Amino acid sequence: MLNTTLKQQLRQPRFWALIMGIVVVLIHQLAGEVNPAIDYIFFAIFVILIGIPHGAVDHLVEEKYFQKKKKPFSLFRFLFKYILQIAAYAILWFFMPVLSLSLFLLLSAWHFGESDMQSAPRHLLWKVSQMLLGTLVLFLILMREPAFTADLIFRITRESMPALNIWQWIAGNSLGVYGVLLVSLILISVIAQRFEPLKWQQVKWINFVLLLVVIYFLPLLPAFALYFGGWHSLNTFDHMSEFLGDKNSVWRLWKAALPFTLLAIFFLGLTALLWSGFLNHIDPLPVLFIFIAVITLPHLLVMNKMFSER
Repeated sequence: MLNTTLKQQLRQPRFWALIMGIVVVLIHQLAGEVNPAIDYIFFAIFVILIGIPHGAVDHLVEEKYFQKKKKPFSLFRFLFKYILQIAAYAILWFFMPVLSLSLFLLLSAWHFGESDMQSAPRHLLWKVSQMLLGTLVLFLILMREPAFTADLIFRITRESMPALNIWQWIAGNSLGVYGVLLVSLILISVIAQRFEPLKWQQVKWINFVLLLVVIYFLPLLPAFALYFGGWHSLNTFDHMSEFLGDKNSVWRLWKAALPFTLLAIFFLGLTALLWSGFLNHIDPLPVLFIFIAVITLPHLLVMNKMFSER
């Protein structure tokens, strides 16, 4: 039984993502001053090769959702609505960056928790648990470099002092925030378990806890990349494969995502080229963050439909 479980783990991409994360932790702990290129390469591997592709098959998920609802599906209508949502959110970022950031953090926390606790019943208390879990993970990542996070918030909110002050207060009381989130998560999950029991997958949650421990010892960029690409995106590929049918393996989904993945990489590269040649007077970090935020919104909406159809 133990050998079977070990063999199954060795076949899991999440296991090897965890090993890569541990290697980067050891490099940071033992090498002293680390070349930033190592973190950038780690970030690029997980975000470009796994993170972006996991959102590039939303059209297949939406088509399957429409089939289940016995409604006609149009790829053109889907892409038009997808782009319209991106444009609307981008406009909101332009006029109300603080509200847009708050919305993005709330939606990201919900999406992370919903994906990690995907098998939870649809009871309201389990939804609260999902939100708390996602918030805890997001806060853990942002706290890897609180000063860097503060600088990022200040820049993407166009130097909003209220937003900066709120983050600095939260970061200054991080132990209390961790405690409230963790205690609330455990308490509400225990109560929810009494109403509608959840069958816990022990191996999965052991891996999840190990992942959070590794993330704790990483800087912000590789910490985010490890969770987003090495855990969340791989889990979502599994959820999508199950939703679309057994014939759609994770590898087949990854190959199906290639056209839109390459398109996203092309536009990112084109944007970087234009910035370096004509727009290098503009701070690139807020633009990159907002770009990620606006393309994430329609993906979250599609995934929420998928999870609601279990």
